[in-house]
Amino acid sequence: MAKYTTDFKLSVIAYYLNGHGYKQTAKQFNLSTDSMIKQWVKLYQAHGIDGIKRRHTKAVYDTDFKLNAIKQIQNGKSLTKLAIELNLPTPSLLSNWLKSYQTFGIMGLTPKPKGRKAMSSKHNANQSKTTKNKSTSKTKPQDDDYAKLLKRLAY
Repeated sequence: MAKYTTDFKLSVIAYYLNGHGYKQTAKQFNLSTDSMIKQWVKLYQAHGIDGIKRRHTKAVYDTDFKLNAIKQIQNGKSLTKLAIELNLPTPSLLSNWLKSYQTFGIMGLTPKPKGRKAMSSKHNANQSKTTKNKSTSKTKPQDDDYAKLLKRLAY
């Protein structure tokens, strides 16, 4: 669950836009810092209500998009301003991309596969053989017991 709902953010932004300062708005809504309000206001002004809405799915950004963002950072643009411009959820995403780029180069920006690796076909074949062996070994003693039981009943 999101810490603040979209309705709450809208009421905070409306209060600020009605002429109240950041600190007064933070005090009015019992927020510990006014920097969050500044970010909400800037996102709202740049992207409207979509800028402050909670994202329900994790966005995947391609390598060219990340590289373009890094070039803008290297040209002196601040992380916060660029995150607002690109409608990114947080400026720390940009700093993660920058660290990855500095460490691994362009390969650090390529999307990584998610989840577990698929099992190899060789492993599947070995597993099915052992399953067959186990099933046949389990049925033999049962068949022997059944045969013995039939012999006893016959006498």
